[in-house]
Amino acid sequence: MVKSAWLLAHLGAAMRCDVCGMDYGLAHSCSGISPALTPEEAAPAPPGIAPLYYLRLAINIARWDDMAIRRAARDPDALFYGAAFSAISAAIIFLGTALPRIMRRPDANTETIVWSLLLGLTFIWVYMAVVVVIQLGLCHLIAKWFFAATGTFRGVIRPLLLGWFVNCLILIPVVGPLAAAIAWTAVLMMVFEEADGIGRLQAFLISAGINLAFLSLQFLLPAR
Repeated sequence: MVKSAWLLAHLGAAMRCDVCGMDYGLAHSCSGISPALTPEEAAPAPPGIAPLYYLRLAINIARWDDMAIRRAARDPDALFYGAAFSAISAAIIFLGTALPRIMRRPDANTETIVWSLLLGLTFIWVYMAVVVVIQLGLCHLIAKWFFAATGTFRGVIRPLLLGWFVNCLILIPVVGPLAAAIAWTAVLMMVFEEADGIGRLQAFLISAGINLAFLSLQFLLPAR
């Protein structure tokens, strides 16, 4: 245990106390008291339908705002809005990449374009839902098994669905795929650090590793 703590400290990975939530290196004097929530964190979400509030929350998550991540992780309604925002983002990506190809088809007309869009959107929503759940589930399980994560899957997936829209960066010409991969990895890292209670280096290794594995599969599968 001492050797592991020494190694993590010298690699720049702070450990987090499960009781008081304090990050520490080699030694830690625990107060035995859980950290109190700030008024901003403890404030309830607006009642009723509040898409603008959750849109601001999503933007703040993409900006690595730790308070926004923790608020979303505790908010049950964030799951619904996150699913809606990520579905809209997936539709934007699909339209931006597939619509030009559909329009250039020799048999393109109003009927074929509409049916192609409907079938394509249905497929991309189902496909992305499966991929996202598997990807985030693997990250969470690795954090639980190997790094004693203290969060829940629901607490992790809520802010991540809100922040999924950063993948729309893929539409930027030339540098889009790389920019989207970097942005999504960064959001994954911050959410797993804040919502799952693991060190930043550990969160980065999990996020980058799983993200790289899924990107590799996406490139390899079409080739088969």
